[in-house]
Amino acid sequence: MPGQKTSMTFGRTGLLALLLASCTMLAAQDDSGEIPYARGDDPAGVLIGWGGQPAQWIYPVVFTHIDGQTITDREVLYLKPGEYEIQVRGMISNAPGLRRSSSRGRQDEGHNRITVVVEEGKRYHIGMKNDRERTIRPWSTVLYKVE
Repeated sequence: MPGQKTSMTFGRTGLLALLLASCTMLAAQDDSGEIPYARGDDPAGVLIGWGGQPAQWIYPVVFTHIDGQTITDREVLYLKPGEYEIQVRGMISNAPGLRRSSSRGRQDEGHNRITVVVEEGKRYHIGMKNDRERTIRPWSTVLYKVE
């Protein structure tokens, strides 16, 4: 039946057009500066949260917010040059003196934020540091290496 084939083809074509329009709108929204991810050949700096330096009480992190905007948890961020407030969640395991009950509420203490000035071509290693000498607020987010 020719009419049905045309209808199905139009439906698929219309669906494809709608999908492409949605992707274009999302790409335009991302390029407006809402979330400053670097793409393709954009100049970029890299924030790295994995690794850490356990011997220095620095633990890995995942990045959860950029300038107050929630992002999908990531261990690595490619960002356009600029200044950003980054919020992280520590991936802390087996820290001395850490009890399950003591880890609650740490998100609200502000220890999980850091301001980073990103420059093109640089790699910024960020982690969660435990200062065992401090009894109040022993955790802080640190930039421990720039390459």
